[in-house]
Amino acid sequence: MNAAQISQRLRAYQSGMMPASVAPRVAGCSTQLMPTELRLPEEESWRAEEVLKIAQQRGFDYRHYYKRASTRDVEALRLLMAFPCDGDATDGHAWFLHELLDLVGDVFFAEAMAKESADTCAMVGGLLLFNMGFDHGYEAEVIASFSRRYPRTYMATVAG
Repeated sequence: MNAAQISQRLRAYQSGMMPASVAPRVAGCSTQLMPTELRLPEEESWRAEEVLKIAQQRGFDYRHYYKRASTRDVEALRLLMAFPCDGDATDGHAWFLHELLDLVGDVFFAEAMAKESADTCAMVGGLLLFNMGFDHGYEAEVIASFSRRYPRTYMATVAG
């Protein structure tokens, strides 16, 4: 199962869920974070360079927006969330979005997702689940782990 297939399944879960605006909200820390450079994963199996190549071909400075998003720049994060990619590029994109989620925190990431379309939320949720191992047959365990570790982001992905 790849990230796109996981996103498709997540879209199916969205029907009948509560809207994202109903999800509990907690005020985020307004303190800006220090900019963080994009870090490539140590394992080449993530094919992280693929998303950077595709972004460059499309005239999108992925590293620049990643660095801005790492400081809790909501517009930069939203641009990265909505960045369209497929094939091998989704692996790297999943890696980088998960890194950003850890950097900026669950509350901020979920607030940014709440401004996105249901399709974008499902795609981002699929990428995050893929990065956490959803494609290895441990679906229930990964969803449980994701919902415990990132409760607000999880709600934003399924509520769309």
